[in-house]
Amino acid sequence: MVYIYTISDKALMGKQVNILPSYLSECLFKNNLRIEQQTIISTSSDFERQLNISLKGNNIYIFLVDKAYENLNAYIAKLTNCNILDNPYLKNALFDYYKKHNLVPTKDEENEWKIPSLARAIVNPNGTVQGYIVSYKGDMFCVLPNNYNDARTMFDDVVLEFILNNQKKKYKSYTFKTFGLSESGITQIISDEIKNKFKISINLFSKPFEVDIVLKSNADNEHLEELAKNVLLKLDRFIYAVEDVPIEKVLYELLKLNDIKIGFVEDVTCGELMSRLNRQAPDAKSYIAPSLVLTNSEYKKAKLLKNDDLNFDTDIDANVVYNMAATYLKQNQADLVIATVGTTTLSNNQLAGLCFIAVGDRNEVHVYKNIFKGSHEEIVDCICTASFFYLIKKLNITSID
Repeated sequence: MVYIYTISDKALMGKQVNILPSYLSECLFKNNLRIEQQTIISTSSDFERQLNISLKGNNIYIFLVDKAYENLNAYIAKLTNCNILDNPYLKNALFDYYKKHNLVPTKDEENEWKIPSLARAIVNPNGTVQGYIVSYKGDMFCVLPNNYNDARTMFDDVVLEFILNNQKKKYKSYTFKTFGLSESGITQIISDEIKNKFKISINLFSKPFEVDIVLKSNADNEHLEELAKNVLLKLDRFIYAVEDVPIEKVLYELLKLNDIKIGFVEDVTCGELMSRLNRQAPDAKSYIAPSLVLTNSEYKKAKLLKNDDLNFDTDIDANVVYNMAATYLKQNQADLVIATVGTTTLSNNQLAGLCFIAVGDRNEVHVYKNIFKGSHEEIVDCICTASFFYLIKKLNITSID
């Protein structure tokens, strides 16, 4: 997959026609390389936070810049595990350019020849903004000037050939998306597979309560599929997808495939569940039934919690979320429901991060108790991921082709 980032304030404010990414995308698409994302970001960005790249071993990142950015180069050097060094080819090319045009380099322009030590320099004879490309463990990073004529020449003459030559190294991979296990827990369960002697690499990429497992080897490795099936067998109840897609995308595809409508009754998530699903596609709202966001305890009592025997000393309770889900299903035409209650702070002697998630249909409703840690945003994110995971596992679609 290819990610193209234009780092330009002029382009960001619409003061510059941004046609270069379209040209690069067309060239790459014709060579069977899929464009995953095109983004314009500010020159003052914190690149490490804004880009948030995690190495996957099969991505291409192209940066179009108005000038060399020391922080961007440092970020790429960090990702590719190397240092920033003066590149003699770029330095000589720039001094030739300055001499030819009777110019003297400024302090900022000295950054043009300071690039990651593993990078291959790409000389731009027609301007001061230079380029480079670096390959690291299957990922590629390319920096080019954000000038159509300059970048097009450099791309056509050097970059495209470099990318295609690297693509000729045929690999096959499996990606398993898991929820509910730590990296160490996964390592323990599939320790035999990790120790394999078949030249199959197994990489784990973690974020709170989620771990991606990526298996990769040469395409002709006959042991890869067997090892992948062993991993799936051992971790089946923790796996929600066998491709690198967001969990809400998995749910959307499942709802669409089965023509199922889901309703949401949200407390602590405040509509975030419904919003995430709705963002997956223009027709996603077709699979969302009329839903409720309930952040007021009295409204919960009046509209949904009509069981007189219900102990309602606190609204963060398994009985409460069960009744929210069950009552919603009686009052609406949805096929499925997700209900959430919880708190992200210490409140009324309730643990911070405590939540209850109800997932069910008209046959049964299951309630899950979780305690997540982190900031408010991190806890809400974990509750959303957990809610989608429980629903996907209920619908039981995990398989491997």
